[in-house]
Amino acid sequence: MALTVIEGSWDEIQQRAAELQGRRLRVIVLPESETHPTGTLYEFLGDFVGCIAGSAEPLAEQSEQAVENLIAATYRSQGLDV
Repeated sequence: MALTVIEGSWDEIQQRAAELQGRRLRVIVLPESETHPTGTLYEFLGDFVGCIAGSAEPLAEQSEQAVENLIAATYRSQGLDV
């Protein structure tokens, strides 16, 4: 059986009480000071944006090939014949 993760406020979780009735649960109380990132996706990704060498705005096919090359290089560095 796969684990199910339910996250939300106590009130949101209580709304699912019927679904959880009779089940074993583990409750982890998160700190209230937990903050979620704000701003745009570009700001959140920061230095990771544009880290693949190529044209300024690669086409989907170019991006796919660049990712394939990165994966292959990673496996080659581990001694695998790719």
